[in-house]
Amino acid sequence: MNFKFVSAALMFASSIASAAVLPAQAQLPDWATKQLDSLSKQESVELNARINPFVWRGDFDGSGKGDLAVLVKDSKTGKEGIAFLFHGKTKPVIVGAGHAIGNGGDDFSWLELWYVEDKGTLQHSYHAKSVKLKGDGIIVAKEGSASALIYLKAGKASWQQQGD
Repeated sequence: MNFKFVSAALMFASSIASAAVLPAQAQLPDWATKQLDSLSKQESVELNARINPFVWRGDFDGSGKGDLAVLVKDSKTGKEGIAFLFHGKTKPVIVGAGHAIGNGGDDFSWLELWYVEDKGTLQHSYHAKSVKLKGDGIIVAKEGSASALIYLKAGKASWQQQGD
């Protein structure tokens, strides 16, 4: 009896071990994949799954529709950043990956953690005026070092330094 159980367990384990992992881009919805494909032709950016999660969902433009923030990398320079993909007609916005913003610069290879900050929250900073988010934002950070809020204002990315 034990032999049958062990055999079945080994067969199950080997089938799991050989299961294919879905490529990062295949994990995005079709509308986002199309936007990213189009963007990659214009900006030479590609999906970057260096950090898990490599994608966050939020309403970044305040339209009431779910948008995505995805990690990207410029395929020519290797500079990393974030692309905001909007579920609608709004043009994608890139920060980093060759597009400088605030103290984050144009390469986010320093990024170690990131997460969505909810719409409506009041964000305080020692360096700048407080901001009440009209859409969701993204907190970016290097552990034990600096952090900042990236949010959209009038269709453009804004940076609020939050910690050094």
